[in-house]
Amino acid sequence: MPILVPPTLTDPEQPTIPLVPWPTRINEMPTISFTDPAGAVTNFSDWDKGWVLQPGAKGLDMPVFQFSQDESPGIDGYAIRQVRATGKEIALPIAFWADDSRAAYLSRRRTLIRSLNPKRGLGTLTVTQSDGTARTISACYSAGLEGDESRDAAGARWCTGVLTFACPSPFWLGATLTTEWRTEVSSTFFPLLPLAVGNSQVLGAATVDNDGDDDAHPVWTITGPATAVSLTNLTTGEVLVLTHTLTLGDTVVLDTRERQQTALKNGATNLWGALSDSSAMWALQPGINDLSLTVTGSTSATRVRMSYQPRYLAA
Repeated sequence: MPILVPPTLTDPEQPTIPLVPWPTRINEMPTISFTDPAGAVTNFSDWDKGWVLQPGAKGLDMPVFQFSQDESPGIDGYAIRQVRATGKEIALPIAFWADDSRAAYLSRRRTLIRSLNPKRGLGTLTVTQSDGTARTISACYSAGLEGDESRDAAGARWCTGVLTFACPSPFWLGATLTTEWRTEVSSTFFPLLPLAVGNSQVLGAATVDNDGDDDAHPVWTITGPATAVSLTNLTTGEVLVLTHTLTLGDTVVLDTRERQQTALKNGATNLWGALSDSSAMWALQPGINDLSLTVTGSTSATRVRMSYQPRYLAA
């Protein structure tokens, strides 16, 4: 399907000369960029630098869902037992060009090809709306830049194509949100923080509002001193308990994210065995979550920090 439309000169005193075709500029479309595993960013919506996102992007909203179902003899229909979102594909029709030379165009194309190499690992697609809000999703190139030199797809200094990205996780991520509970050295409490720190324990209640469309998995960072940590989501009834002595300056990171779940002390020592048998790497449900946080053996130097990214069904 041709995307570029070649304009022509219509000066009656000059012969009709076809001009170099350029992409159609579309307003009020989101800005989409790809960040490769090395951190190089390609902005597919940078008209001034020769990139434009064409109409027809697909996969920016809800993923496909799969259902586990049970059927019973003599009963019409079925019962849904489990629902899961699958990975998704995102298709981006783009055009890019170089004003100065064929060599500059080829250099840009080859740089893009190198950046998209999926063997380098997952990159990140970022969609930024006109109001400045941005969401990201892990992605890697899967198809679209094999090379099409047909008349409607490429020229000496331009080309168009549909880049397809595979996204193992179906969710778009919002900005990282972080809350830290602590006290000053004087043991006076920070205002607005619902956690009290004393010489024997950190004990308090907290309310977290998860704005996302799905569960969000927090990363907890506990800085010693401490002898035990109990993190409870009262909304779901789940608890995460770590029993281990932390000295001043020790740090434990409890990562509850799916496929990344770890319990590491000072970035090296595995404390998975120090978690109680009843522990769950619980998530924040969408909406209000009431939490209860307890740290025994603490001092005024003890810190409890929670970070998470809301997960959304659409960009």
